[in-house]
Amino acid sequence: MNKINQVNFFQMKQIEPMQLNGNISINSNDTTTKSFKDVVSDLMVELNNVTEKPKELTNLAMQGKAEIHDVMSAIAQSEITVQAATTVTGKILQTYEKIMQIQI
Repeated sequence: MNKINQVNFFQMKQIEPMQLNGNISINSNDTTTKSFKDVVSDLMVELNNVTEKPKELTNLAMQGKAEIHDVMSAIAQSEITVQAATTVTGKILQTYEKIMQIQI
């Protein structure tokens, strides 16, 4: 992911602090809020799209319709995205475990 795409991605996916009603805002310009479930669902759809892109570009490269450096870039982006998703998932599970250990 190049710098321009990173900036656009983070601007589009900017997450605001939790609101008292339990929802979070995805865009500071957007007045609607999404639940945590919807945010995670959207991120999983995007993760799936990013991991499918190398397959599509590989097929196009074999047909001579795509450059090999585009394929390699898509593979690297896919690997980084999967690593980030794995890390975030681990952190969410650790947080859940800590919350479940709290004695009320």
